[in-house]
Amino acid sequence: MSESEESISQNFDHCEQAISDIEDFKCSPERLKETISTLEKLQEMISHLDLFSSNEEFNELSTTSLRYLLIPAYLGFAVENINDINNRLKNLKTAKNHFRHFLERLLSYNVIAFKLNWIDSDGNIVESDKPKLPERKDLAAERERKISRMKTEKELKNTLQKLEIEKRRNNDEATIREFIVVQLRLWALKIINELQAIDNELPLLLHRQKIQSGEVKEEKPQPPPVKLPPFIIAKNQQQKKVFGLGYPSLPTYSVDEWYDNMAKSGKFGTMEKLNVQRIEETEENEIVEVPKDEDDSEETRQRKIAMDEWKDWHRRGEGNTYGKG
Repeated sequence: MSESEESISQNFDHCEQAISDIEDFKCSPERLKETISTLEKLQEMISHLDLFSSNEEFNELSTTSLRYLLIPAYLGFAVENINDINNRLKNLKTAKNHFRHFLERLLSYNVIAFKLNWIDSDGNIVESDKPKLPERKDLAAERERKISRMKTEKELKNTLQKLEIEKRRNNDEATIREFIVVQLRLWALKIINELQAIDNELPLLLHRQKIQSGEVKEEKPQPPPVKLPPFIIAKNQQQKKVFGLGYPSLPTYSVDEWYDNMAKSGKFGTMEKLNVQRIEETEENEIVEVPKDEDDSEETRQRKIAMDEWKDWHRRGEGNTYGKG
């Protein structure tokens, strides 16, 4: 192994450990920036050495260089995890480009077989800045695809763990090559999910950018409707005096007072005031009586007062205790 290849291998090992720490939320912002810088340099060196040619088949690639296919995936994942809200839109677009580059290369080497939605049937790249949301009729199929990817990802993780143990026991080329292939496919599934998350977030960031630039106005949420305080409506002034005593915390209105308040506030619209019989007080506070219903009798009133007092001292359901342990 030449000095240049040894340097690439050591730097790649450091970056791979940093990516693992990012997944476990153990990477500091300074280390994240350092990792991105190192991965960018590695990508330039790999491109300069021309380790991956479109004229070669996957089986023709050397085992030592296979793992460097992960560099675009690692670079996109690191850029995506930069915590900078002001440059979030730019970082997501950059990460998206790295992710696509990684998947396109795996597809060209037949490492993966699933269809990429930005590549047409002729193999041409179709540029689309506006991500398309799945139609309602395709939601069930999309859910099935996600479940299938989750099952495949779980199987690949189990296979990777077994190959890791086998690689430590018997560090032969076939085991190392199979380990890297499984690792590439596992990251391909992970990146498909990351791309969907980016496509969901980009429209929100674009809309936020338009609001900041003044292209569109921000829609302010409507204030919730004002809730009226609770109150008691009594039939007349006599009931108001009686029932108002039991609920001093709530205002009590007679039907006439409630009607007048509603009419003054325009709640009845243009509806003309109805002619209703009511009890009116004269200037000498004399009450002009109208024929009373049976419910307005003195006996009924006393019964309601007694019932009201009884409810104040007895909770609902406390009398039905038969059969309780």
